[in-house]
Amino acid sequence: MGKRKKTPSKSSQPSSIKSQAMTDANALKLTRCHTEEYDSQLQQKVDAVKALIPQAKDAAWEVHASPKTAFRLRCNFQVWHEAEGEKLHYVMYDGDNEKRTPLRVVDFPRGCAETQRLMPLVLDALRGDDVLRDKCHEVRFHTTLRGSSVVVLVYNRPIDNDKNWKTKAEKLAKELKVVLVGRSSKFRITLNGDAPRVREKLRIAGKDVNLYQLEGEFSQPNGRVCEKMVTWAVERTQSSKNDLLELYCGNGNFTIPMSRNFRKVLATEVSKANTECARENLTANQVKNVQFARLNAKETADALQPDARPFKRLTEAAVDLSSLKLETLFVDPPRAGLEPAAIGLARSFDTVVYVSCNPETLADDVEQLSHTHDITHAAVFDQFPYTRHCEAGVLLKKRSGVDLSTVPEPRAREKKKSKRYAGKRKGKGKGGGQAKKGKVEEAASGGDSGCAVS
Repeated sequence: MGKRKKTPSKSSQPSSIKSQAMTDANALKLTRCHTEEYDSQLQQKVDAVKALIPQAKDAAWEVHASPKTAFRLRCNFQVWHEAEGEKLHYVMYDGDNEKRTPLRVVDFPRGCAETQRLMPLVLDALRGDDVLRDKCHEVRFHTTLRGSSVVVLVYNRPIDNDKNWKTKAEKLAKELKVVLVGRSSKFRITLNGDAPRVREKLRIAGKDVNLYQLEGEFSQPNGRVCEKMVTWAVERTQSSKNDLLELYCGNGNFTIPMSRNFRKVLATEVSKANTECARENLTANQVKNVQFARLNAKETADALQPDARPFKRLTEAAVDLSSLKLETLFVDPPRAGLEPAAIGLARSFDTVVYVSCNPETLADDVEQLSHTHDITHAAVFDQFPYTRHCEAGVLLKKRSGVDLSTVPEPRAREKKKSKRYAGKRKGKGKGGGQAKKGKVEEAASGGDSGCAVS
């Protein structure tokens, strides 16, 4: 979840611009599941990733496919209000079309069964009620494999003092059996739930893992492939000894399952909301050997230096770095890849497990790590079927006898737009581009205990 592309006529509703029906070409790109082409498209991705990472030519490769339909657990749609009164539609945009014409979404077979159930019900509710419909410009669906669902209604008008809206929205939430979140400028309210979040249950390496996922924070959109990714990371570290360091840990999606392979785990994350959520997930899974600290990658690298200054957030989290024997590093960074400080830190670890949503930046980071490490295992995970995107993972082992003083300094990456894997930035811990800078006022309703986002 990162910055979203700007879309036209967001605030002028109803719009004088009419939405259009999707052509077959639009649908193939945006909504349809062309299952007969799935296998060949996946093979093209695998070939592309292998070409990007020649250092993995002798590695043990795995390919993990996605379900061919109904695989997305997170979907966002603009709501397009036509000039003719109650006519409104979900719309999407073809990013290659400069005119940015709104294209009507009739159905969305890439969405999971629960999303497909909710989509027409929410749209009918908006069409049938002036208060719910008024200046609602976006609907977001966040569902799970085996848990609850959140529906987010986003407005271009204040809803914080609108008691009529709250009454109708609460009624809708109960009818749909979902947590409903209402958003307007610097305001969020949660209805029919204790907080703006879902509770997921993943099956990882034969065991259940319970995870809260926050609305507005990053979570993996393809649940079945997520299970495969985390299982791969757990299996690659089964013979580990001593302790694990994880950067960019989010809500503990990888941390908690991987903790079973280590004596102790230190996991760091820059998002305050996700750090707090990760601690709740520890309790939910009765995990005792993990500590979370709110640090970014550079701060973590600095804290591990022999002459490091004290870090208040480590002290607050009761982290004693001297008690840790860190030998394994796990990273699942944003699309931009690892920053120089993280590359330098990774070179000092015996084992590095690297999962990436951008094979191009992964390839660049692997090239920098090749001065010290070799790839023994690699994998492709088809997190995003019918697109150019995929995730990849590598397991790197440090060569014996490497003198770090002879290794080139980590270099900063040029800021350039990926051509092969161009798209929205993953942007963990950024709040999904869904809130402006500054505090978002939370409204509690019916026992809600919303999370402050800052």
